[in-house]
Amino acid sequence: MAMITFSENHESSLISFEAGEALASLRDPRAEGLKWVYSLGAIPTSHVVVVGLGSGFHVAALADIDPELQITVVDSRESLIPVFRSQFPELADRVNIVVVQEDQDIFKADFYQEVLNQRSYVLSFRECWGQQSSFFAQVFAHLTGRTLESVKYHFEEFGINIKALYLQPNKLLSIKDLIPVVEASVMSEEKKQIFRILGELVK
Repeated sequence: MAMITFSENHESSLISFEAGEALASLRDPRAEGLKWVYSLGAIPTSHVVVVGLGSGFHVAALADIDPELQITVVDSRESLIPVFRSQFPELADRVNIVVVQEDQDIFKADFYQEVLNQRSYVLSFRECWGQQSSFFAQVFAHLTGRTLESVKYHFEEFGINIKALYLQPNKLLSIKDLIPVVEASVMSEEKKQIFRILGELVK
């Protein structure tokens, strides 16, 4: 993994760097974070998952906009955490940080089930992904149920045979890809109808 370093900007805020690439705006990281938050619109849940910590200004902006919002951040770079905690100590009780080194570790973490149970809103802040863009893109896809692995996790309880999907393992899946698999599975018509309705809604 590339080296993480830190440097103060003109406002004495610490900016993180990965292999020399800034993980936040050098000129105005707070404004960058606020701009991202305002672009999201209304948050439909009380808990969100943010993919990527970086310098953390976007996380702080999200917390400022909605004081009741609970936030979980996923990142692979542990060295970012102490600086974030020292720079934003007021968020200690509101921001949980989950460290995963492999994208498959998402499914082993307790919080993955919590994301499902709470129907958490999953967000990405690509400006802080740095050298880990491919990794974070896969994590985001897992958390939003668009990878083969996440579909398997979600569909276990339905008894759906998803072997046909293994023919396209690297494709980001949509409900349209799942309908033929559901129709070919041995399950009640009532459950199949749920997926048919979803398929109609996304036309």
